[in-house]
Amino acid sequence: MAYRATVTFILACIAFVSVNGAIRRVGGIGGTKLATPEIQQLVDSVRWQILIRLPLGYNRGQYLPLIARAYKEQVVSGKNYFIKIQTGPMRFIHVRIYRKWNGLTSVHGVQLQKSLWDPTEYF
Repeated sequence: MAYRATVTFILACIAFVSVNGAIRRVGGIGGTKLATPEIQQLVDSVRWQILIRLPLGYNRGQYLPLIARAYKEQVVSGKNYFIKIQTGPMRFIHVRIYRKWNGLTSVHGVQLQKSLWDPTEYF
């Protein structure tokens, strides 16, 4: 009887956790979230690193808005942020920003020619 109660409790916990999205592979990428002011601040802090990775024809001569719209996180030996950034009307890029546990951040990748509907995935 105690065994049955224990198994039922464990299955209920697994169901609760999986419904709330807390189960994922270690090192896996979480679900898509809307960008927050903290994510926008992260993008702003590495703006120059993003801009130097853009090709010369990508509006580099004029002010280019970098507006974070959505993101995913991956916990590694720090955190990877995969961020969808709007750079103009219906014009998007994906940027991977790595933040060490000590707070240092750096851009580890930029993907061009993305749309609003392109999923933000590992790159």
